[in-house]
Amino acid sequence: MNSSLSNPSLWQQLSDFQLDDSPEEAVQFSDKLIKETKWTPDFAKRAMAEYKKFLYLCLTMPQGASPSEMVDEVWHLHLTYTVSYWQKLCGEVLQRELHHYPNKGGTSENQRHQDWYADTLIAYVKEFQELPPADCWHLPKGLDLTSYLPPTSPFRAPTLQVTPIWEGYSYWLVGAAVLGMLSLVMFMLSGPHFLLAYLLLMAWGWWGTYHKIRFKKQVLQETMHQLHPYHFAALFKDTETVFRTLVADFAERGWISYQHEDRFAYDTTIHQPMMYSLQAQDEKAMPVERLRGLLYPYAQAITKATISVKNELSQDLGAKLFQGWVLLIGITRLFQGILNGKPVIFLMLMMIAYVIVWVIIEQTTLIERTVSDAYQTTDWGGQITVGALTFMLFNASYSLGNDQTLQRVFNKAPASDGGTGWLGGATSVSSSEKSGGGDGGAGCSSGGDGGGGGCGGGCGGCGGS
Repeated sequence: MNSSLSNPSLWQQLSDFQLDDSPEEAVQFSDKLIKETKWTPDFAKRAMAEYKKFLYLCLTMPQGASPSEMVDEVWHLHLTYTVSYWQKLCGEVLQRELHHYPNKGGTSENQRHQDWYADTLIAYVKEFQELPPADCWHLPKGLDLTSYLPPTSPFRAPTLQVTPIWEGYSYWLVGAAVLGMLSLVMFMLSGPHFLLAYLLLMAWGWWGTYHKIRFKKQVLQETMHQLHPYHFAALFKDTETVFRTLVADFAERGWISYQHEDRFAYDTTIHQPMMYSLQAQDEKAMPVERLRGLLYPYAQAITKATISVKNELSQDLGAKLFQGWVLLIGITRLFQGILNGKPVIFLMLMMIAYVIVWVIIEQTTLIERTVSDAYQTTDWGGQITVGALTFMLFNASYSLGNDQTLQRVFNKAPASDGGTGWLGGATSVSSSEKSGGGDGGAGCSSGGDGGGGGCGGGCGGCGGS
């Protein structure tokens, strides 16, 4: 996950630059931004961080960069803080003027702006090795940004090759389909003959459930050797576990550290994906709520990246359908017997036994037993710390300050997020896009370079260095 910025010294200067440290206004920049845009404080802080990333791209892209609508809102307001913008930012940090020009409009101009905006997003991914947050940057349809991520990035969709347990598993599916159709004529059988046929259905359902568990165990063993540990947490646990693992991993590496009064400091020099949004904050020690607000979207993005693998692993659908079909047949025959005044006690006992065995097989512990066997042989050392790995795999306790701090950092995922992990449990996958972009607007140019602006998302862009 190591990142190599093309201009680390420029990023250091931009991350150190404080938007709220303006001597010309009694109202802080962030407070005025919140008031004028009606954004929440946490979102405003995130947008300000994305604005600093945009400024970085303005000077590192040869043709300059193009902001999203959200970033452009921050830029427009910053221009009104003339001393902070022209004297401190342009004069001292960038050491060049960065002008904002309006878009001239027209079909060809708008297309040029859209292309420029797409180039900006691509440069964003290449530089910061993470995907732009969808609520701050509009992500055009058809633009695959994940292809520009490093091959080992946890934001890329993982690939998984699972060794088949038994090549004849397809026969179970064929048998389930055949037995399912034949079971429709079981209602014409006499009581004893129906019970014998129903016992065959039960056995076939148990066999499918058992094979499903074996398949999941095989998948667990394969994933421990093929997937990034963050992907493992997203696939077999939930988004909240991914987030907690991120925090524990960062703390173990020393990238973040607990300070007094429920605040966290962070390393301002390390060049790592997911750390740039923290470094771009004005506060050098942020409250715990801000830490969660910045890192949780990354956990959501990692979880979203595993959706394709979850779909591939949904091979237990046939077993679930057959299990339900067996119960439906039994319930239907049960009511038929009651209406006809026939004894149904044996059928009831068989159905109870079927459900009990089904539940016992389903409750087989998977992660704990399989992980404990493969834990020592898994080579995750370069991707995650031992403390964070133990925390993630075995639900171990982890200390961050005090109990109140733990509760506020490690609280439950938002109730509005939905989904289920492959082995069960709530997950949180967000694909909301609150911002727009790619429509053209204004533009900017760095002084002395003669650059013009064009982009998507409310402004043309900025001229390159």
